[in-house]
Amino acid sequence: MLTVHRWIRCVGGLLVAGSVSASEVAVQIDVHRGADPNVDYAALLAHGPWDDRNYALTAADVAWLPESDRQHGDPVPAFFRIELRRRWQLDLEADGKHYPKRALNQFLLEAKGYLINGHYYRDVRRQADGQFEIQHSDQPEQGEADWDWPKFLSGEVRLSTPNGAAESAIAINPVNPNIVIAGTNGPTRPQTMWRSSDGGETWALGGALPGNECCDPTVGWSSNGTIAYTASLIDGVPFYRSTDNGANWTLVTELSSGSDKEYLHVDLHPSSPNLDNIYLCWHDDNVQKFARSTDLGLTFGSVITVDSGSFGIGCDITSDTAGNVYYVYPRTSNGGDIRIATSTNGGSSFGAATTVADTLGNFDFALPSMESRNVFIYVSADVDLSNGPFKDSVYVAFTDNTGPDSGSAANNHGRVRVAFRRAGSSTWNVTSPHPTADSNTIDRYQQWMRVDDQGRVHVIFYDTRHSTNRTGVDLYYNVSSDGAQTWGEPLRLTAVTSPNITDGFEWGDYQGLDLLMNDVIAIYTDNRNEGGGGAQSVDVYVAGGFNGPGDNLFSNGFE
Repeated sequence: MLTVHRWIRCVGGLLVAGSVSASEVAVQIDVHRGADPNVDYAALLAHGPWDDRNYALTAADVAWLPESDRQHGDPVPAFFRIELRRRWQLDLEADGKHYPKRALNQFLLEAKGYLINGHYYRDVRRQADGQFEIQHSDQPEQGEADWDWPKFLSGEVRLSTPNGAAESAIAINPVNPNIVIAGTNGPTRPQTMWRSSDGGETWALGGALPGNECCDPTVGWSSNGTIAYTASLIDGVPFYRSTDNGANWTLVTELSSGSDKEYLHVDLHPSSPNLDNIYLCWHDDNVQKFARSTDLGLTFGSVITVDSGSFGIGCDITSDTAGNVYYVYPRTSNGGDIRIATSTNGGSSFGAATTVADTLGNFDFALPSMESRNVFIYVSADVDLSNGPFKDSVYVAFTDNTGPDSGSAANNHGRVRVAFRRAGSSTWNVTSPHPTADSNTIDRYQQWMRVDDQGRVHVIFYDTRHSTNRTGVDLYYNVSSDGAQTWGEPLRLTAVTSPNITDGFEWGDYQGLDLLMNDVIAIYTDNRNEGGGGAQSVDVYVAGGFNGPGDNLFSNGFE
């Protein structure tokens, strides 16, 4: 039998030569082709058959593969195992757990086979010693040199050019984290749309919104990632769709009149009976309004009033695994509180609203860093859609004063609160995602919150700790792994403190946050004096890369 040398055995960290039959593919691992000198690429053979796309892995990627992954004998290469763990949030460390049987089929479908020296091979055999051997096929397909490894932003990047943008929203494509859309107030139009094809690393202008639009962008996606959505404000609530990842937008309808502070939510949970329903909330003259679409945004039903008789501004909307819809907003009548109304029929109607938490502030209040526009008391709501211990918990984050509103900015103190209610309970508990002992010297406000598919609660907010006299801000981030009961030490995301400026808009009213699996991205107004802007520069930045395998991703398990 004809034999050739191969270099695929790893013994004690060294590669040793063996022999291979003419029907097997010769493989030689060249560590110099690897993207990261800290990775032992030969050791990846212990996780599965060789594939040249393993060379793209860095040490951060390989951190997704625990030592125990070697016991799973699926013929799936290391690079794709990492992709599946990221995508499905796999926790295979418990005894008896395995990769799903469809893992190999998924690999062959998406990756086309085992890529070796520019050719794809689809046949693999296991030898008696447990090693995998790639088999020759009669006509191997030509391969590509590079695997389209999912990209995502790490660090900060300025999104808006020229300067002048504020009040922003962001959404990651639910099936492709490379694709991200965003909306901002200004600078090129009243509402400017943006798009990224590399996970937020770089940005380009999206398509202009047709018709008249004003501001307060909100963005979302269909569950299959083929349709992007946004809404805006003018004399009503115009709603738009895009079928090319934000390159072009079509005006669908304009809802209501005299409106303000709209927000949209798409039901993305696979088991929900209302999958892909689109829900819009806003207010007309401080009366809370709602409309829904059940046909991917092509049409909307009648506008209904939520919590009739109460007044407020700054709604958000979310849904749980059963498709129940939660409408949340800060009420400004009757002393001020945070309200929630629930729909158990997919938004056809809502029950009576109840109080989530009382607030000490009402509507807005001045701070030294927001003495002109004032800090807006508004809400960000989300639900735990995981199969973890806090499944279907409802979370509401909001800004509040630490005491009754004062006419003096120096006498007010902003703080962020996160209220939570477990599934089946009517009791709300409230915590803060930051220290509270320093509340008289540091302000926190303009929060946004999301809950990931592990059930972890992520919050961003402005923080004045690096500014004398509480006049400038940095963006901070925190995450809770126990259902918002406790929080770690907040993490600073901005490298430069934003100064207080004389522009009456200051930082606008809100920021944005989105996540997909382990990718988290924040979008925010930033007034730093960077090159190209002036001392009065107002820009939108995005930040990513502040979440990773070291954050106990698999604590809730996989079901």
